Amino acid sequence: MQRSIVEYFYEPDGPTPQRCGYCKSENSSISNGMWAHHMTCQDYKDLIDRGWRRSGKYCYKPVMDRTCCPLYTIKCDAPAFQLSRSQKVVLKKLNRYLELGSTKLPESFALKLASPKPKMQIGEASAKVPRTVRPSIGKDPSKPPCRKAKEVRRERKMEKCIQSGKNCPEQSPPFSASVQDLKLDATDHKKSVEEFLPIPDKQLAHKFEVKLIQSSPPSPEFHTTFKESYAVYRKYQINVHKDKPSEVTEKQFTRFLVDSPLMRSKKSEGSIEYGSYHQHYYIDGKLFMVGVVDFLPNCLSSVYVYYDTDFSFLSPGVYSALYELAETRKLYKSDHTFRYYYMGYYVHSCPKMKYKGHYAPSFLACPETYRWVPIEKCRVKLDAAKYSRFEEDPKVKPFEVDSYIDQALVLYERQAMPYSIFRAIRGGEAEYKKIKEYARLAGKDVSCRMLLYME
Repeated sequence: MQRSIVEYFYEPDGPTPQRCGYCKSENSSISNGMWAHHMTCQDYKDLIDRGWRRSGKYCYKPVMDRTCCPLYTIKCDAPAFQLSRSQKVVLKKLNRYLELGSTKLPESFALKLASPKPKMQIGEASAKVPRTVRPSIGKDPSKPPCRKAKEVRRERKMEKCIQSGKNCPEQSPPFSASVQDLKLDATDHKKSVEEFLPIPDKQLAHKFEVKLIQSSPPSPEFHTTFKESYAVYRKYQINVHKDKPSEVTEKQFTRFLVDSPLMRSKKSEGSIEYGSYHQHYYIDGKLFMVGVVDFLPNCLSSVYVYYDTDFSFLSPGVYSALYELAETRKLYKSDHTFRYYYMGYYVHSCPKMKYKGHYAPSFLACPETYRWVPIEKCRVKLDAAKYSRFEEDPKVKPFEVDSYIDQALVLYERQAMPYSIFRAIRGGEAEYKKIKEYARLAGKDVSCRMLLYME
């Protein structure tokens, strides 16, 4: 049986404040952390449901009511996902680039959209005779009220449908019904994200290809593409995040995005193998973007994305999220438990991070009860205060840690044991405080499954 082994970093005086990567303020970001030597995919899935995330093998959880920018875990219900107008624009832009070699509209189509109005000649305005404007006397009570042209067109269409004897989608409402009551099924179709993805083997100006590559443990293909992937990452970090070139090394890249504690596993024969991957996106054989993802029980978790900044005009960050959503929806068809796309953290106090809430329907985890709440309800509270409890029922509370701390598992001198036995062997106040804090943050289920390494 696979067991997670973690080492919790306990600080008696509380976590040391660090520089915030969102608001850039010094000594204001506060989080707890632990090092994961090994971790099952189920344990990690349960941890991210409680607000944890990983960076390489380091796992961290913000102290939500004290940190400068509270980080709320966000997930999207992939099967119910519906594209927004701006997201469709991104998909169409890449498709147009692949098909035509340019993101611009064809000239013939652009001319139709332009339809320029005739320009007024100089002196023409002055030659016009000014009109006498009569004062308004209000609406004429003898005439019927004004109606929207759209509603009139729907009414005419319904009349023609009835006269021709065809089966009309809706005949029962009177013609004076509201526009909502006169919706036709034929106009109600909304395209899914899959309908916008490039069609394989189609003749295009540019060839588009996506490859899912196992990154931990590294596959032979990952070793082959490592240098190319690192070059894209280095260029992205320097140009987008303004990192110093001396800081963006292969060692830092490996520690941040290649190393992973997740142990590979499968739900069943033929299903996706859980674990860590790099998703490579190619145009004409050139790697231009990489999405770092974790496939976990019931979900796909996005870790990071980086791209060649020469392709910024294609909005690659948005495109990768939409592609990963489509991948989640595809897996859902064969396994109905695999339905969520995790996007990391939603940071309401940081304008640049609010875009994650545009993938609908999305949910945020309550930082106190860890129940999922629709983001629309959360925004109202977050507009008033950057930290908020989303769960509205005051009676709902998490398990008291004292009710399960004795069952929390400890790894001591190569032996796995519950804390109740460890306490009898080497019980002390410092050890008790450390294990109590760890068990409270990890939760009952996870702390009673994972092994906490104790020196």
